[in-house]
Amino acid sequence: MLWILLVVISVLGVTAGVGVMMRNQKKLPAKSDPKLLGAGGMFVERTVRDLRVDDVLTMDGKDFLCEGLISYDEDGHKWVSGRVVDEGVVHWLLMGIERAASSSTRMLQQDDSTPITGYPPEAIVIGEIRYVLDKRGAATCQLFGDVGPLGALKKDRPAGHVERCRWWLYGAPGEDTLLVEQWGSDYRVLRGKKIVDGTVELIPGS
Repeated sequence: MLWILLVVISVLGVTAGVGVMMRNQKKLPAKSDPKLLGAGGMFVERTVRDLRVDDVLTMDGKDFLCEGLISYDEDGHKWVSGRVVDEGVVHWLLMGIERAASSSTRMLQQDDSTPITGYPPEAIVIGEIRYVLDKRGAATCQLFGDVGPLGALKKDRPAGHVERCRWWLYGAPGEDTLLVEQWGSDYRVLRGKKIVDGTVELIPGS
């Protein structure tokens, strides 16, 4: 009888151990989950500010595919701008350009009707909106994926090469905002609005 009792206790112990292991495995994130980034052995859910090419962004009931990305670095301060497309309409989602922790997210479109051919002025008037220069700087940039006309900068260049970009950020009453960028001798104007953080949802690409 004693040996039967010992066998039963051993079986119960092994069963309990297996159950604990299965419960712990359910608590751990799957390493293959594209929403997670490994950092020092820890896994953290990716946010919109960790945008990558082929991610999908959901906002106001619309899905935007990130086809291209610009990563900016200005003396250690980093931000990103994603070229996001919905039904052929192109926007640029700009995140983190301000150094403040409460940096705004901006949804912009390229404005080819407002040409800049020289050093940008202190104020730019478009229609009834007057944009006033807020800050400016210069950054080192990496271009990934389809970045539209800026793709010419990538032609015949090795992967991961960098470009220099000068930028001027303008503000206006309300949520209106404008960004001028200089790439080489060319300028481009991006115009749109600030959007509330948390209104854009990230669906990681495969």
